Amino acid sequence: MSTLSYDQVEQLIQLFSDLYIRKEYATFLDLFAADIVFEFPYAQEPNPKRLDGKAVLQQYLEELEDVLKITSFTTPVIHIAADAPVFFAQFKASGKILVTGGSYEQSYISVVEVQNGRIIRYQDYWNPLAVTLNMT
Repeated sequence: MSTLSYDQVEQLIQLFSDLYIRKEYATFLDLFAADIVFEFPYAQEPNPKRLDGKAVLQQYLEELEDVLKITSFTTPVIHIAADAPVFFAQFKASGKILVTGGSYEQSYISVVEVQNGRIIRYQDYWNPLAVTLNMT
């Protein structure tokens, strides 16, 4: 197993943030392996807990576009595993819940595994209450 450099992780997370905000989904999806596993351990129904593959991730992004608009991410705090191609990123996002007009303020912790320069697993630990509490 290879490890990741801080520069590699910083560049990857910056691309992730920039492309997502600009909704450049084709290029955004290039950051992921074809068989990406994207997990949301704290998701509540009707939201999915797991997405398998780029096609499913793309569909999810397209559906999310009608619900949520993220306008900014903070600079992440990055922690890199010493002996595995895994990193942890802590950051916040701000935006708008489109279905209600409410604000969206979210804290994230993401666990990301990379192989051959592509994300193969992304665990997205976010607070579902941040959406629920701001829905009114």
